[in-house]
Amino acid sequence: MRKPPMASNASGKLILVLLALMLIFNVIIFPSLTAGTTMVPLDLQFAYTPERAYELIESYGDEMRWKYAIGEMTIDVAYPVVYTLFMSIALMLLFPANWKLAWLPYSIFVFDIFENTGIVTLLLNHPNQLNAIAWCTSFFSSVKWVMVLVVTLIILFGLFQKFKSRGQGS
Repeated sequence: MRKPPMASNASGKLILVLLALMLIFNVIIFPSLTAGTTMVPLDLQFAYTPERAYELIESYGDEMRWKYAIGEMTIDVAYPVVYTLFMSIALMLLFPANWKLAWLPYSIFVFDIFENTGIVTLLLNHPNQLNAIAWCTSFFSSVKWVMVLVVTLIILFGLFQKFKSRGQGS
């Protein structure tokens, strides 16, 4: 099995650059997209029924639906690349002997892209209701968030182990 992309470039400096990019997305870019609105993005939901999805989609209005769709096809494609590399490299650095763990964030990436595709399909087909696609999109959202939790817990465990071993002088 091959090592994940960027594995040979794994470093603390690269982690900091990716962390800075993640902060820019989360503190500046994403909030600017919904500034002045009470919009609840569908992709931040853990799970939802088609009814809930269409309730949210209807609440966006025509202009926000269009902006959301464009954002999902642009910004929310770039962001998964950044967080996937961040998590993968963090796992490479924390668990160099178990480098296969560094492939886990790529599953989040795949489910996020499937989720984004479903959301764009739902947004662009409004007011038509595509319930099967809404269910699949909710499934992709749920799997994405479960995998985010799993990978985050593994990273936190690795950080705990690193700090614990440093405290013991190892």
